[in-house]
Amino acid sequence: MRHYQRMLDLAIEALREPDPGRLWPPVVSELLNACGGEFLFLTRTEGTGDGGPVRSWAADGAADHRLDDHLRERIRLSCPFADHYASSGDRAPRTAADILGEREWHDSETARLLRARLGTDHLLVLPLPDASGPRRYFLICRSGTDFTDAHLAYARRIQPLLASVDEQAELLSRWRAAAASPEGVPVAGERAPAPAAEEKAPAPAADEPAPGGDLTPRELTVLGLLADALTAAVIGRRLGISVHTVQKHIQSIYRKLGTRDRVTTVLRAQTYGLIPAPAGAPEAGGTGAAGRHQNDRA
Repeated sequence: MRHYQRMLDLAIEALREPDPGRLWPPVVSELLNACGGEFLFLTRTEGTGDGGPVRSWAADGAADHRLDDHLRERIRLSCPFADHYASSGDRAPRTAADILGEREWHDSETARLLRARLGTDHLLVLPLPDASGPRRYFLICRSGTDFTDAHLAYARRIQPLLASVDEQAELLSRWRAAAASPEGVPVAGERAPAPAAEEKAPAPAADEPAPGGDLTPRELTVLGLLADALTAAVIGRRLGISVHTVQKHIQSIYRKLGTRDRVTTVLRAQTYGLIPAPAGAPEAGGTGAAGRHQNDRA
């Protein structure tokens, strides 16, 4: 429970971090600490086994650059893992021994390279699912005994949190790339483009109500405190209301925004301008309920 709460806090903090390069190190460090891992890779593998660059970190959250080209290529082309998730529709975190069989995993080239280069024996595959199916994976390396059922249960529980951090990192990276390009440099007085936000959550038509537009002033206040990673008990003390009342407000916010957890709620609220986005990140349209309430108070 302690590790989950810590990861929840980090995921919410990530939604307020404007620098995509600073999102992963604390999250990775906590993930490795919770699973007893020593090294972690983030890789993307397409159905063909092809993929993008492999990123790696050590247990302290620092980027690990000790991968040679051969090991990096083996990690990038971990076809058996991609084949399993693509063919089965499975999205659950699993150990490599569970996916391939203990003997086949132990004798595989990837396992031999990990033992030789990093001194690790076991691998936990944690997919980051999206609408089109899992394509990005965390690969967590560990020596000694294999990952336990408790480690796998923890990995399943934090999957949505990691997916939200990954989505935020992609959004910020794409926004920065667009802002840095000649076509994307914002004119003075104009907002920088936010293509990822527009693709994932298109703005409503002019004759449609903005998502979250029916949030009450009290719900907007609770929403802002959720973005500060405060618990329901702390929110209740700050507002002078019971925890039960806070939880009712939170459930109402989830219902109105069409979400089911804090991290997704905060990300969606930022997208629609209900609460401020991280400093330096693209601003939302400003036409949501938050803007209207500010205008009302003015």
